[in-house]
Amino acid sequence: MTLIDEYFLENKPTFSGKIREAYNYNDDQLIIKTSNKISAYDFVFEDELPEKGALLTKISKYWFKKTGHIIDNHMIDSNELEQLVPNSHERCILVKKCKPIRIEAIVRGYISGSAYKQYLESGMIGDIDIKQNMQLNDKFDLPIFTPSTKAAVGDKDQNISLSEMHDIIGKDVAEYIKNKSFELYNYAHEHALSKGLTLIDTKFEFGYDVNNKIILIDEIFTPDCSRYCLTSDLKQKNVNYFDKQYFRDYLKSIKWDNDQISIPDKVKESIISRYSDVFGMLTDE
Repeated sequence: MTLIDEYFLENKPTFSGKIREAYNYNDDQLIIKTSNKISAYDFVFEDELPEKGALLTKISKYWFKKTGHIIDNHMIDSNELEQLVPNSHERCILVKKCKPIRIEAIVRGYISGSAYKQYLESGMIGDIDIKQNMQLNDKFDLPIFTPSTKAAVGDKDQNISLSEMHDIIGKDVAEYIKNKSFELYNYAHEHALSKGLTLIDTKFEFGYDVNNKIILIDEIFTPDCSRYCLTSDLKQKNVNYFDKQYFRDYLKSIKWDNDQISIPDKVKESIISRYSDVFGMLTDE
C-alpha cells in the first residue's frame, strides 16, 4: 500500500477531477497529483493500478519539455517535490496557477474510435464532411479538429463544432487554440513515427496564465488522452492500441453495467504494460 505524504494529509485539494487533484502550493503555484485510478466512459474506477499515475506524469513532463518551443505550458521544472512529498513525488507536478479554458481541443490524424463509428453512421465527423470509403485507421489527408466542451466532474463532455467553439470562447482564441493544437499534434506525430509508434488522435487543454497568456495545461500525449499503436500494426485486423481501448474492450466483454468493479490483476498488468511501453519507446528509457 502506498504511504500518503503528510502534506496531503494536512492540506485539502482545491480541485478534484477524475484522475487528478490540485493543491495550493503558494500564491502562484499548484501541486497536481495524479492518482493511480482509471476512468472509462466518464466513469472513475476506485480500484487502483500501481504505477499508472507515475507513468502519466513522466510522459506529460517529457512532452511539456519537448514542446516548449511551440507553446508555453504550466509545468515548473523543479526538484522541490522530492522532499515535500517523497512517497508520491513521481505522481506530482508543480505548475503555474491558471484559469482553465473549458474546451477540449481534439485533433485526429486518423479515423478511429468513436469518430469512425460516427463516420459509418453519417459520413461525417461532427459537422465535418469526410471523403467516402475510408477504412478504420486510414490517415486523413490533413488532421481534423473536433472540439468538445469540458464538463464538470460527473457530467459528460459534449462534442461541438468549431463555430460553436467560436461562440463560447471567442473566434480569435478558438482559432489560436486550433492552430496550436495542429502544430503540437504534427510535431508529436512525427516524433512518435520515428520511434515506431503512430499517434492516431489526442486532446489538449489550455488556460490563461497570470499575464492572460494562453498556455498548455493538464496532461499531454499520455495514453489517457491519446490513442497510440505500433505503426506496423496500424492496418492489422486486430490493432493492439496503447491506450485505454484495451480496458474499454474488457468492460464490454464483461457487459459492465456502470458499477464499481474489482479490476483483475491481469487486466491491470496489461494496461500498465501498454503505458510503460509508450513511455519507453517515446523516450528510449
